[in-house]
Amino acid sequence: MVTVNLHAFGEFVRKHRPALEVRAARLCAGSAVDSTELVGETLERALSVFERLQDQDTASVTQWLDGAMSRCFSRMGGQLPDARAAAPDLQQTFDLLRARFREVYAQPAFGKSAGVTGGWRM
Repeated sequence: MVTVNLHAFGEFVRKHRPALEVRAARLCAGSAVDSTELVGETLERALSVFERLQDQDTASVTQWLDGAMSRCFSRMGGQLPDARAAAPDLQQTFDLLRARFREVYAQPAFGKSAGVTGGWRM
């Protein structure tokens, strides 16, 4: 059984909670996910690995907490925003590729019409 220094974890929470609350508020805006609950879930995950986290530098801890919060948010039913929307011409290219893929995928497997078995299939 792993024991955690609760005083040290309390200091950890006091240090990182304000930034977590700001990030949670941004993530949860317009979402059904409660930001307070999201912060709690993230800190609960941090507690489970606190022994490793306490030895890390602030940048590493912040990166870990951001990743944990994103995973918790997704697990709680939130949708992470896209990094950036695709440009119209790029979107057209994706649509064309999807249509071409469907067209090719709908073709019978190679050799199937000739009665050959074990042919290639996409």
